[in-house]
Amino acid sequence: MPEAVQFALLAVLVALLLLWFVLRRSAGRPRDLVAPDPAAGGGQGEVLRLARAGHTVEAVRLLRQQTGLPLLEAKQAVDALRAGGPLPARPGGLSGPVGDDEVRAEAARLVRAGKKIHAVKLVREHTNWSLAEAKRYVDRL
Repeated sequence: MPEAVQFALLAVLVALLLLWFVLRRSAGRPRDLVAPDPAAGGGQGEVLRLARAGHTVEAVRLLRQQTGLPLLEAKQAVDALRAGGPLPARPGGLSGPVGDDEVRAEAARLVRAGKKIHAVKLVREHTNWSLAEAKRYVDRL
């Protein structure tokens, strides 16, 4: 086999491996949690409304869309909301700022005071979010 053909095949193989690696890394990553948009009526408030109205399937579907949680964890969270409790803690950490009004309010206060880094640190201390996730959350406050 000519050397040019061997090189071309090797280049194609490397490109396919890189593509496979990139797709595999992003496939299992949950979506970022975002602050609810009050104007749209979405966010955790809508999940809570659906759960308490007995629309469990819709609440689970919406929670999974917002968070990327597995089906079982989303169902358990909706069941906890229907029972009148708060959202359960995220795995590996305390409940996220989406469910904790005090953390959200304090982070918003820090952002208004020009202390965005402190707000990100506060969010990370109360969640198991990565630095990028916490920063995106704070940027949306």
